[in-house]
Amino acid sequence: MRRLVVWALAAVALSAGDARAQLSMGSFQGYLTGHVGTIGGPDLSERKVAGGGAVSVQESNGWGAEFDFGIASDVAAGRQVLDVSTYMFNGSWIKPGGLVRPFAVAGGGVMQVNGCDAPCTRPARTYDFGLSAGGGAYLALHDIFGIRADARYFYSSADHPDLRRPENMSFWRVSIGATFLWSIAP
Repeated sequence: MRRLVVWALAAVALSAGDARAQLSMGSFQGYLTGHVGTIGGPDLSERKVAGGGAVSVQESNGWGAEFDFGIASDVAAGRQVLDVSTYMFNGSWIKPGGLVRPFAVAGGGVMQVNGCDAPCTRPARTYDFGLSAGGGAYLALHDIFGIRADARYFYSSADHPDLRRPENMSFWRVSIGATFLWSIAP
């Protein structure tokens, strides 16, 4: 039995690599994007211009995290005139290299809705939990610059009957943006 324990400990000791190599996470790629596009969908009466930005950090295998911000003003939803802002934290995957890099995102965050009925007699601001999912493609024009196009679906199950807002508000955002890239080496 003692001999078996000694051999097992020797095998573990010989198979252990350099501790720094075991803890290394590899390099990271950062993406900073400003985007403009339109929002529209089942709960909105018309399409409106939307702008915003996103920042993501991806590991060398393509997996990472993203914070996305978007805003659209004077969006009609029935008799409502709303300003819709989204603040989403997403898990993301971007193809690590190449000229065209497809990507997918999904996550959740806060959907802020400001507005009231026309004529506006009681303005209101609400903050509701929202979900988002989507994808698109990034076109690498240079090592530090590219163009990104994406489509995302946003959903919030909030219900505000006293404000006569759409229940379970949802919409699509289609956008294009300029992206700045940087590398982070540990």
